[in-house]
Amino acid sequence: MIMKRIILTCTFFGFFLCAVQAQISTEEQPYSWGKREITIESIPAVAMPFLDMATIEEEDLENEGLPVPFRFGFPHDVNFSLTNSGSWKTTSDGGRLWTLKIHSPDARSLNLLYDQFWLPEGAKFFIYSTDMKEYIGAFTSQNNTGNRENNEGFATGFLFTNSIMLEYYEPAEVSDNGIISVAQVISGYRYVYNQTRGNLLPCHNDITCPEGNNWQKEKNAIAYITMGGLSCSGALLNTTANINTPVFLTADHCFVLYPSASQWIFYWHYEAPICGGNANTVSNKSTTGSTVLARRADTDFMLLKLTSDPASNKNVTPYYLGWDRTAVSATSGVCIHHPRDSVKKISITDNSINNHPSPITWEDAYGNIISITPANTHWKVSFTNGTTEGGSSGSPILNQNKRVVGQLHGGAIGCPSPNAPITKYYGRFDVSWDGANSGVRLRDHLDPSNTGVTTLDGIPKCDGNITISNKTYSSGTHTVTGCNINVQDVKVQNNAKLTLDAAGTTTINGDFEVQLGSELEIK
Repeated sequence: MIMKRIILTCTFFGFFLCAVQAQISTEEQPYSWGKREITIESIPAVAMPFLDMATIEEEDLENEGLPVPFRFGFPHDVNFSLTNSGSWKTTSDGGRLWTLKIHSPDARSLNLLYDQFWLPEGAKFFIYSTDMKEYIGAFTSQNNTGNRENNEGFATGFLFTNSIMLEYYEPAEVSDNGIISVAQVISGYRYVYNQTRGNLLPCHNDITCPEGNNWQKEKNAIAYITMGGLSCSGALLNTTANINTPVFLTADHCFVLYPSASQWIFYWHYEAPICGGNANTVSNKSTTGSTVLARRADTDFMLLKLTSDPASNKNVTPYYLGWDRTAVSATSGVCIHHPRDSVKKISITDNSINNHPSPITWEDAYGNIISITPANTHWKVSFTNGTTEGGSSGSPILNQNKRVVGQLHGGAIGCPSPNAPITKYYGRFDVSWDGANSGVRLRDHLDPSNTGVTTLDGIPKCDGNITISNKTYSSGTHTVTGCNINVQDVKVQNNAKLTLDAAGTTTINGDFEVQLGSELEIK
């Protein structure tokens, strides 16, 4: 962080940007609960077919070790909407209530994707387990993207059951009918949310173990991503605007044509509260949707703009990682990630992180070549403590200065031993920086003002915008902190010191007098 010391009258000019509204739920119980509007037993269920686990397991074995998203669930293509499925009834308050029951006999979890989703103001949508032990919602008009005629769809997260209820309530005064169209039912066949640790390699370190003690700020940048029945990891990045823009780095190979990025769900703070403990509940710590800003196959990077800003979710405290776009090898590093849908882990290398000068050939379990990565596009990372697995793809490698220098593409399977580190490959951030156009490079999106800086520090979530007006600081030491600080008509006198510590922009307008012997410091 650059420190500026100003001992004279000065005028600065700056600008402000608005945050994106979060797409989150109201966290209230379903409308019908306690009202006797429906009985769950009376609602007929639509049943998903049994899973062909022999074929699923064979496919997963073929993908083991390949740079592909990790699969936890099987997608059933469906077409359930308010007009062709479920049942309607008039409620006692004159409103309308639509319900639909979905049953997947051998599922461990269920989550849904919607190709169309739009709710009028005042309407509420809920999903809950038929035993009424779990629920999510209400989703409201705040979750809309686009308009009624042209929307981007939606996605809702996990319920750990094989039978769920969809419930949509429209008050009597609502004139526009809602649109809810379920396109895929994802039947989870693996345990997620750390319900078991038995399917992980034994050398992982929880982020809340001693290995993660020095990375407790940085961990809040990492999210577990679900894309239908697939998963990856990734991280929020800071930009030179320093205003908490929700840009997110992951791997290009995590992109799938359907579901689109608008239907991806990002889970924050998914970690064990203590080393070796069980997962925290994160259903209220998720955000939905994104758009692709840039992506490139040779360095395997993808940069997203999140539709739902995690900073606007009251349950999320995000962090925005700094980065290093120099080509200098790191002396050590860590990776923070979500292997195999598990709680957040940290893997460590005490070795230098060097350029990999040769092409990388990626093969399936049968020796068939899937792709070849060009030479000099990846860092070679040799972990000495911990490892990565499927689902870790896209997670950042941070250097000794806690700055991102790349994102995980793939590598060897297994745990390190004292004399044999485990080798992984990360797409180089510095190579991804430039490219033919804004759709294949990071530069335009992470340095929007074209400052040309080569390194940038991380910042926490901004606490708010501060305005200081017509104020005199006389003697003593004073510190003002905030996301953006706006100062006008201020005096610093009698050997006083004023420090302005803005995570974003410091703007000084009008008269600002700093008398001789006093001090102004801008961080």
